[in-house]
Amino acid sequence: MLLAACAITTTGTLPRPAPAVPRSQPLPEVVAPPAPAPAPAVEAQVPSPPPAPPPDVTVPTYLPAGVHEHEVVVDGLTRRWTTVVPASPEGAAPNGIVIVLHGVGARGLEMRSTGLEPLAASQRLVFAYPDAFGGAWNDGRPGADPVVPGVVVNDTGFLRRLIEETSAKTGADARRVAVVGFSNGAIMASRVACDLADRVAAVAVIAGSAGQGFEQSCRPARPVAVMLVAGSADRTVPYAGGKVADWGTKRRGFVAPAEDVFAFWRAQSGCATTQPAPGPASANGLRGADCRSEAAVVRYRITGGIHEWFRPPLFDTTAAVWDFVGKRLSSVA
Repeated sequence: MLLAACAITTTGTLPRPAPAVPRSQPLPEVVAPPAPAPAPAVEAQVPSPPPAPPPDVTVPTYLPAGVHEHEVVVDGLTRRWTTVVPASPEGAAPNGIVIVLHGVGARGLEMRSTGLEPLAASQRLVFAYPDAFGGAWNDGRPGADPVVPGVVVNDTGFLRRLIEETSAKTGADARRVAVVGFSNGAIMASRVACDLADRVAAVAVIAGSAGQGFEQSCRPARPVAVMLVAGSADRTVPYAGGKVADWGTKRRGFVAPAEDVFAFWRAQSGCATTQPAPGPASANGLRGADCRSEAAVVRYRITGGIHEWFRPPLFDTTAAVWDFVGKRLSSVA
């Protein structure tokens, strides 16, 4: 049997074909936002160290007013001296030092009898009274026997040390130093003017001179104010120079004329002329004049005077020395 072909009709809507997928397009570039800036580092706060304590300032302790004994070893020898420290207002140091040198065979403290301390009270100066080793100063004069055989005594070194120690222990102004000497001490004072001119502003030479030929080796670092007081009839240390009287069995050597010493120190101060110095008629005083230096130079030739520390009415040595030394120390800047 023949099957008849038939058409099948289907009602309804057929689904539309899916649209064609378009070709892929490049995606837009995505730029990442900038990273936020890092927060600033916070510096750790280290606490400051506490301030350093002030340095330990030690206030020097000086000797009180009164009489004090000292000793020091110089070139193997024990040397001694006494200081008299003046009373001073609290916190005020003494204004200077006056060293007083005794004659042969004496002791330092015996020179307190000169009476200089009361006159100097207003200036508040320390007075120092040293003892010579063996009783005599090595003042450099030629022809003198050693007091202690075989021992060479360095008195210049001792006195330099005395100045340093006294200034350190009392607070005294070491720029204002004077040396006053009698007899052997006077000749030692002359040597001090030569050898310690850097430390000493003034010397007073009483009943003495300087070692014979001193001018050949005396080279002071600066001019020194020098006063000489000597008797015209002195037979122990002759005014005209020459041989000094023996001390027991000891020969005491030779000294220069007092006038030569006066002329030498005038030249050091650049004094062109001389003129009379105030004083009694018996004193025959002269002083250097028209000088380039402020270091005054004066000499008193005591008419008929012998070997002594002259007292009124012949001549007031104490008053004259203090007037001279006090003015010089006061003028030191």
